[in-house]
Amino acid sequence: MEFPINNKIFQEEAISADHAKRMVVMGNKIVVNEGVFDAFGHISVRNPENPETFFISRALAPVSVTLDDLIEMDFNAKIVGGNPGFTPFSESAIHCSIYKARPDVNCVCHPHPYEIIPFTCVDVPLSGMYHLYTFYDGIPVFSDLPPECGLLINNLELGDKLAAVLGDKRGVLIRNHGVVVVGETLPRTVFSTVTLRDNAKMLATALSMGVKITSFAGAEEIKKSTNGHFCGQPAKRAWDYWCKRARESFPEIADMDVSG
Repeated sequence: MEFPINNKIFQEEAISADHAKRMVVMGNKIVVNEGVFDAFGHISVRNPENPETFFISRALAPVSVTLDDLIEMDFNAKIVGGNPGFTPFSESAIHCSIYKARPDVNCVCHPHPYEIIPFTCVDVPLSGMYHLYTFYDGIPVFSDLPPECGLLINNLELGDKLAAVLGDKRGVLIRNHGVVVVGETLPRTVFSTVTLRDNAKMLATALSMGVKITSFAGAEEIKKSTNGHFCGQPAKRAWDYWCKRARESFPEIADMDVSG
């Protein structure tokens, strides 16, 4: 990923541990509110004060996450901050391995949208249908899941394999399970997560029409469009819109400041 951070547009990059924690709470509420998270899923942000750790909720439904529910973990899946009695997500290895492998990544989001899961187990690429799709270099599928893992990335060995398939891309599908989306910042990761779900819905609609799809968005088109979204006004517009909707739906975060 090579898009610069443009803080002149808005403060999208976490600038302190406290800011990062607020971003994690807001990110959970937004992804729930936009119908991408349900009872399951998790989002994390790298600690800007210690890049060898990250903040994530304890094992909890995303809709219920508050600042008090956050823990700090290292890349060995050890809790190093927050309540040591909290139980981490069984798939915290996803976050550990990706942050370890990708120093450019500062946010990891793992949802299970039903619109996306079919594309993890059929021979149809999840190609770009519209200009808000951000996966200009494709989105691979991680299929190497042994039967004993129960279709979960529940240890660091599997996490490392997943990170290897992700490579330098913005996301990776997990066979019969879901997707992982990564980004330089939480707002960009939320942007990519929500629009990927919408893109999957559009592609499924097009396929259901029973006619040939005559045009997909090209890699260079998507890359240029993504650069414009992330480094210009559209990113702020989307973030403000999603924050407003989340604050209206969840009064407990109505006064939460995620500006810095």
